[in-house]
Amino acid sequence: MAENHKTDFSHVIKSGGNPFFYGSTIKLDGSNYEIWSRVFMMSVIGHRKEHVIEEDEPVEKSGKYVSWKEDNNIVMSWIMNNVQSQITSTIAFYTSAKHMWDFLKQTYSNDKNVSKILQ
Repeated sequence: MAENHKTDFSHVIKSGGNPFFYGSTIKLDGSNYEIWSRVFMMSVIGHRKEHVIEEDEPVEKSGKYVSWKEDNNIVMSWIMNNVQSQITSTIAFYTSAKHMWDFLKQTYSNDKNVSKILQ
């Protein structure tokens, strides 16, 4: 007799697989910042890493810094994997996800980009 098993895979999404491939199902192409940033932040918040984008790097390089550094590198990899290649080259040498995020917002957001508002 076959048993009816219900397997819970909810833990696999957060703990299994490659954590560097999370982010958005949409790649930023330069014209879709508003939707891309919304979807991307849903993933970042869902993985409890929004502090990396919202807060500056800890001044003290111990304790909280170790966790921040790991989270920062994970979120930077998510950003790099979720933008088109022509955008990747403009952010590749940033050292924090916050700086990447701020640059992308300033460059591609319709709210802050005067040239896009005028178009």
